[in-house]
Amino acid sequence: MKTYLVGGAVRDMLMGLEPKDRDYVVVGSSVEEMLAAGFEKVGADFPVFLKDNEEYALARREKKTGTGYLGFTSEFGVDVTLEEDLGRRDLTINSMAFEDDEGNPGVYLVNDFFGGQDDLRAKVLRHTSNAFAEDPVRVLRLARFRARLGSEWTVAPETVALVSQMAKRGVLNELTAERVWKELSRALMEPHARLFFDTLLECDALHVLFPEVYRLKTALEARRWHPEGDAYEHTMLVLTQAVRKGFDLETRVACLVHDFGKGLTPRDQLPKHYGHEMSGVKVAEDFCNRLTVPSKMRDRVMKTTRYHMHMHKLDTLNSKTWVHMFMDMDAFRDPEVVYLLWAVGVCDENGRLGSENASTEHLVKVVDVFTRVRNVKFVDVFPNGETNTQRIKDGMFKARVHAVKSA
Repeated sequence: MKTYLVGGAVRDMLMGLEPKDRDYVVVGSSVEEMLAAGFEKVGADFPVFLKDNEEYALARREKKTGTGYLGFTSEFGVDVTLEEDLGRRDLTINSMAFEDDEGNPGVYLVNDFFGGQDDLRAKVLRHTSNAFAEDPVRVLRLARFRARLGSEWTVAPETVALVSQMAKRGVLNELTAERVWKELSRALMEPHARLFFDTLLECDALHVLFPEVYRLKTALEARRWHPEGDAYEHTMLVLTQAVRKGFDLETRVACLVHDFGKGLTPRDQLPKHYGHEMSGVKVAEDFCNRLTVPSKMRDRVMKTTRYHMHMHKLDTLNSKTWVHMFMDMDAFRDPEVVYLLWAVGVCDENGRLGSENASTEHLVKVVDVFTRVRNVKFVDVFPNGETNTQRIKDGMFKARVHAVKSA
């Protein structure tokens, strides 16, 4: 029995980072031997064990038996080598192992069969073996790693070609919606979130996984308002602003989908996008439903998609339009949607070339006006009470319109 530290912990330590988790692989052992040595078996699909709050897995081989990331069978045995175990992993930088140097306590020897150290130094993301093509989740992980590491990292040309072939063969269609959403939600929270989409675009996979985002590439923009040139680049700049400002996942999803309607603009109408905020609502809804986005988040981002253009004309909205907007957004029941609209508006304003640092203080007006409108109380409008539903509706609406005017 021999134990090795493997995977992300090795990668992080070689990069001078403190690993978040430590995973170990055990070579030359069996389930019975592990149990006899005091390990607790916790893995259901394959032998994983706990000891002293650390996770250990028996070295294994994998064989593709079906579609998707679950379509594998695993083989265990004392004859499975460390190289075989590491060879089934996704990227070379994740396919290294440390073992203790018996003559030097605290010193590790590196087992690197696939050139992971060279790729770390060169900042290259490269698939470990052709087994990469058997699991479509690895495409999402590749893109997410680049979103974590930054633009100085590149994808190896042979990996770009392999992912492109996977997309053409329909392998990416095997991904479940839940898994795509899981990886997307993680990627959006990475420090370089736009690189997730840029990487998929580079690998010719974006149109398969996120066609709504891909369509924005051909949605040309009026240079007067968007010097960046197209709706894809604008969306990536907006998303970058959401990351830069530290906004939460919901805001980042709302920023991603806010201009989906521009992808539907007929070519003969470009670069104008009349009514894209309204046509985009259905696209955003379908996108969220397809990826199993939580329903509350879906409903909010649909509302911010519908009204994000109002954030560019707050000073020209009449009082009734303000009230209708808040009512249609269901803001009196769910006030947080107004703050989401403000956040998207801020990112949208700064998400243009040359406007990255422009002041957005004026956009807080949407919150200020809503606060005044929200403070209109039934008891103030009807001090003697009222039971007629229509009179209540008309009276509250008029009072809210008055509150907008006073604000």
